[in-house]
Amino acid sequence: MLIALPNAYGDAATNMAIDAAILEELPKGLAVFRHYGWLEPAVTFGYAQSYESVAAITSAGLSSTASADFAVPLTLCRRLTGGGIVDHRDDWTYALILHPSLACAKTPATELYEHIHRAIGRALESLDIETQLAPCPKACSSQMTSPRIPKHASQCFVTPAANDVLRSDGRKIAGAAMKRNRHGLLIQGSLDRAALPQDFDCVYFQRELLEQLASALSIPNGSLEDIRPLFNSERIEREKQRFESREWNHRR
Repeated sequence: MLIALPNAYGDAATNMAIDAAILEELPKGLAVFRHYGWLEPAVTFGYAQSYESVAAITSAGLSSTASADFAVPLTLCRRLTGGGIVDHRDDWTYALILHPSLACAKTPATELYEHIHRAIGRALESLDIETQLAPCPKACSSQMTSPRIPKHASQCFVTPAANDVLRSDGRKIAGAAMKRNRHGLLIQGSLDRAALPQDFDCVYFQRELLEQLASALSIPNGSLEDIRPLFNSERIEREKQRFESREWNHRR
């Protein structure tokens, strides 16, 4: 069953902590979708990336048109998931968390990435926004266990990866990154608002996206009478301390 959690806002460490805590605590048979905003100017970066490289890129100025006129300083926070630098100052952020008991959680990462982004594309096309998926480079193959991760720090909306969602003119709209462990699968994704129309209907898009994801992943949409068990406050606080710590963010 796919559960949509209420939309929320948090600082970078809190947003990352809630995703991590739900991944650890998610009950069998459930998938959780949540959309969240940011209470501070923030950039997240992939688990394997060098903090120094990320700091150098952000201090020199991000290339994203959407963020060109925003003031600094930025909070830099390392994600659990892979991928590149994501500027959250003008994006639409979501997380999808799958319990390992679900059949779709066993899907190879590249295939699952494509399914999710096709669902996003269909939701956007319902709003008359034409999309396409980024082509797979020669290095990509069905044997890959995860979407390609750049060796050096790269900017998510500047460097499309295979099966990212693009506009018809080639500009990137959406990308995502994954973390798989024994507790399940976490997908953290982002849409660049600057690549979308000014009158973009986020409420309609989210509702349509949930329908498309349920269909693509063969998980029926549902609801829980009480979602509080999904939010273990003690674990969230422990995770927040981790994502705030220098040890975590400077570990590479």
